[in-house]
Amino acid sequence: MSPTAALAQLLADDPDGLERLQALGAPRHATTVDTPHGPIVAVDGRKLHSGRDPVNEARRFVRELDLADANVVVLFGFGSGHVVRAIAARCTADILVFEPDLEVLAVGVGHGRVDPRTRVVTTPSRLGEVLYARLRGSDRGLLATWTPSVRTAPTLYDAAKRAAAQAVDRASLRHRTARIRGPGWLRHYLENLPGLAAEPGLASLEHGLRGVPAIIVAAGPSLDDNLEDLRRAAGSAFILAVNTAATALGRAGIRPSAVVAIESLDVSSQLAALPFLREVPAFLELTGHPELWKLPFARRLPISVDTNACSVFSAQVDPKHHLSAGFCVANAAVAIAYALGCDPIVLVGSDLAYKDERVYASGTAFADMRATVGADGNAALTGLAGKRAIEGASRAASGGVHMPDVARTMTAPGWGGGPSVTTTRDFTMFRDWYTSAAKTLRAAGVRAINATEGGLHIDGWDDMPLRAAVPPADGVTPGDDAPMRARVEALLARPPSSATRIAALLDAERSQALTIVELAREAHRQIADDPDGDLALDDAAATRLAEINREAGTRLKSSPLCAEAVFAPIEDLRARGRVTTYGFYAALVEPLCELASQLARTSQRVLATAECVAASVDAEDVSRAVTLPCSPPPTSSPPVLPPVSQRVA
Repeated sequence: MSPTAALAQLLADDPDGLERLQALGAPRHATTVDTPHGPIVAVDGRKLHSGRDPVNEARRFVRELDLADANVVVLFGFGSGHVVRAIAARCTADILVFEPDLEVLAVGVGHGRVDPRTRVVTTPSRLGEVLYARLRGSDRGLLATWTPSVRTAPTLYDAAKRAAAQAVDRASLRHRTARIRGPGWLRHYLENLPGLAAEPGLASLEHGLRGVPAIIVAAGPSLDDNLEDLRRAAGSAFILAVNTAATALGRAGIRPSAVVAIESLDVSSQLAALPFLREVPAFLELTGHPELWKLPFARRLPISVDTNACSVFSAQVDPKHHLSAGFCVANAAVAIAYALGCDPIVLVGSDLAYKDERVYASGTAFADMRATVGADGNAALTGLAGKRAIEGASRAASGGVHMPDVARTMTAPGWGGGPSVTTTRDFTMFRDWYTSAAKTLRAAGVRAINATEGGLHIDGWDDMPLRAAVPPADGVTPGDDAPMRARVEALLARPPSSATRIAALLDAERSQALTIVELAREAHRQIADDPDGDLALDDAAATRLAEINREAGTRLKSSPLCAEAVFAPIEDLRARGRVTTYGFYAALVEPLCELASQLARTSQRVLATAECVAASVDAEDVSRAVTLPCSPPPTSSPPVLPPVSQRVA
């Protein structure tokens, strides 16, 4: 492979870095030094590897690393790639290298072949983004520091280490959330899935508002200052309000173009009294609480955010249903606006920071919430009655977990070059999603504007007042939303997804679930239902058990709903250090038998929904009335572990 092709492969996850590298001239401070065992890089005359035997030096370094069971290795410093090659020779992990010196990378890549599992990033922020996206709950990561490289730019490497630590912390938070909320997500998804056959989703609506400005209305405290400009913008922009902000708009007499809600907790009480409830459509997450789907919005438009494996199933229906947005509803709203083809995309109320102890805008369900920051940097949260009421109504979906009444704070640059503001880990995680999204928007020619006029500065988004960001459209009276409502209504005449395809995929998933259950039962027979039975197998039984393991793993990987159903029980086993053959297969049987029954009922409801839509009958009522008897697992089932009804943080 040529050095140019090798660099393109290494920087596949850092296109900005590749662009900057391609603009480089001849190296000025990075040079090649020959040694008896191959070339090495020197920076301003300082060698980054041994001048006598860089290959054995790298091997000795790697022998000291605990690479056992590592899925991801983060290496700080590329040099000539000797350490990368030594790591690749000792493990099967993916290798992510931080190398901020593009000259070093350009010179070093010519000093030997680099394993295709290796990727390089060149900035601390990109390291955090790529590592967060790569880490999964069961991953074991390892950080390795090549000191000669770090000495060339200690400040940059320190920032990269902080970014990596933050990514690991955020991935852990994401994993804990999935363990807590996952069972509820799957139940909700199957309950709400007929909606995909009743109303058009993003696969059908794609680019339907091309070139129309979109205003994403979040519920930060600065929203109070933008209400009048929002009122004037109605008609000139597609106003997409997150569920918490919708109540503030309702009290101000402002009707958004649509509402978006992704919450798996029951927040329907926030929205039930909206004065415009029956007049606006709502984009509703398929794993959202079913009570949201019962609200009488003008239309209920299905979306599928990539917080869990259910979105993978939605993407099997149509890849355009997959929405990459994480856990923040305002992030999801930006992704929706992008899918619709809106330009520019404008943020309002995305403070992502406290404002004089206030956390939310006036007129929201959480307007009384306050954050008082102490000398230790922790914020005491008060006025949580609204949060506690929602948690109380959502125990089955929340896993009994409550929002803490203390938050660790930090400071970060403010909007418009203003003073630093007080923020939190979660807020900065949402900010960083916006920053990453800005690169996608910019590549597509879409302008990203932050018109919050307060809170955090978000890299990649232009800070600008709302009035300047969305001037009145030609021929539109400020505040007259009739033309925009007509355009949205025409867009929603597009068809929903194919009920036949959804039902076929559900039936295929059910077949996989039942097959995996039979494999689990056969595995138990092979070990004679003995927790230690796999330790005394003859060659034939051991060979068959290995085949079962491979087939069960392959089927789970290709069956997202099956994988979601067994995620919590298996993670519970991992947490207790009890992942044995017996325990693993015992944990699969009960959730997959239950899932098979749910999938059969859901398939029937999807088809019934499509028939009702075709006949102009109330599809929701008929769909929910369709039932199919549950068939209990056969009495010959092997013993199973106690059911895990909730994911444990």
